Amino acid sequence: MTAETTSFDASRRAFLVGTCGVAALATGGFGTALLADDAWAAKGIKRRKNGKVVVRVDKVPALKSDPSRVLLGTVKGTPVAVVREGDSYTALNLRCTHQGATVEGTSDGWSCPLHGSKFALDGDLERGPADSNLAEFTSRWRRKKRRLIVG
Repeated sequence: MTAETTSFDASRRAFLVGTCGVAALATGGFGTALLADDAWAAKGIKRRKNGKVVVRVDKVPALKSDPSRVLLGTVKGTPVAVVREGDSYTALNLRCTHQGATVEGTSDGWSCPLHGSKFALDGDLERGPADSNLAEFTSRWRRKKRRLIVG
């Protein structure tokens, strides 16, 4: 091997290690990073070891206004947000019902980046090609403690 080949191998190795690290964060670790790094949400949102997420709605500034929403990242492999409308809190599965892409928040709801489906804040379909509302994600409201258990 020449010095040039050895140099190339080391660069290639560094590139592959770096790429794998970024890919791991983007796929498996994204939801955890999003949850832990958002200072405005971290105080009132906790991820349990069983994969469920506890949202203490009174402790999350983003949920104080009506209507409002907070992104949770991934919960058990599904992108999820909590939406507040009045005194009601709903967990929404953020996968578009057309082809499963993760919808993005807009000023008044959700939009699919792939084919342009539009959804209201509560997940109701406004414009296709999707043909159904965003699905609610499994959650349980604990009224006395004002907590939403998601997952």
